[in-house]
Amino acid sequence: MRRPLAPTSEHIPNLAPMVDVIMVILVFFLLGASLELSREGVLQTELDPRSGPGEGATIEIIPLVKIALEATGAEDDCNVYVLGERLAPDGFERLARLLIARRSAGADPTSPVVIAAQPDVRWRFVVRAMDAAVKAGFSNVQFAVGLEGRSE
Repeated sequence: MRRPLAPTSEHIPNLAPMVDVIMVILVFFLLGASLELSREGVLQTELDPRSGPGEGATIEIIPLVKIALEATGAEDDCNVYVLGERLAPDGFERLARLLIARRSAGADPTSPVVIAAQPDVRWRFVVRAMDAAVKAGFSNVQFAVGLEGRSE
């Protein structure tokens, strides 16, 4: 006659309750944690909604200086307008002096300087206008297509 096999001394625990507890703890920590990653050097703020233009309104950044370049038809020349006023024939030298004067008068160097050029203006004139702004100390130089600055 055979003897019945003795139960082994190894006992394998049921892991299902432990997995359930770990999942509950994981969900608890995920719901309690803020998933917004803060960027270095950026302050998260929430402004009073009454301080802005309201919902749906567009905000236009008004540049400190708006420079418009207009093609004259000649290869070596273009008209330079600053805030709608045409500069003399030596436009880029006068532009540089004007920007330096604004900067020395206390203009913020991070304020936007927008350069708007007609599509047929040579790039070297756009670069000369940008060089004048950078040499004057402005660091926020932006580009636009068209002559928005001329009519203002």
